[in-house]
Amino acid sequence: MLGTLCLVVLALAASAGASVVTSIPGGTVIPMPAMDYFGGGPISFGPSNLVKWGSTNTKNQGGSVFGYTGGYGFGANGAWTGARGPMAGLNDSNDFYGVTDTMTFAFARPVQAVGGFLNYYPGSLNPTTIAVYDSGGNLIEAYDLTFTTSAADDTGAFYGFLESSPVISYFTLSDNYVGITDLTVGGGVPEPGTFLLLGSGLLGAAGYGRRLLGF
Repeated sequence: MLGTLCLVVLALAASAGASVVTSIPGGTVIPMPAMDYFGGGPISFGPSNLVKWGSTNTKNQGGSVFGYTGGYGFGANGAWTGARGPMAGLNDSNDFYGVTDTMTFAFARPVQAVGGFLNYYPGSLNPTTIAVYDSGGNLIEAYDLTFTTSAADDTGAFYGFLESSPVISYFTLSDNYVGITDLTVGGGVPEPGTFLLLGSGLLGAAGYGRRLLGF
């Protein structure tokens, strides 16, 4: 009974670490390449192809956009001019096309936090939702965007998720012309050079251990 109680307490403690955030201090921005792509992907980018982008919208208005550097409108929430750099946009809405589409950022290695600078078309019948999933495709957390902007160019808001450990394998954005730039991740994303240093350290530790044991 005591063991079961301890497991329940640990599970509650782990889940308490999950939260919606408006910044990721110390996070790493993974820039999108400028390519003005229209379609559904998939497209891999970032160090060691860490991130794979894809979208279920393959045809409406030419499909979703990735690495897009032109102007992109969000209705009453204004527009992006391209000044913030390449972005990804869903490029359709259930209100106009009768289907809810989703774009996904999948990570080669799970991360602890993910988010980005966002904007979306407000006032639609269906919510604009961001969400994160684990490696098994299980929903960890979801959040409906409700912010409005001054409608000035290049406005928006940063939103994302922070978990208690690196368990996020997928980050999704659904419906209503949602767009993202400055994709930011935290935790579980060592730079390529870090792997080399880690490997060297492990090898050195192994050699030291052998010397202590007389091997």
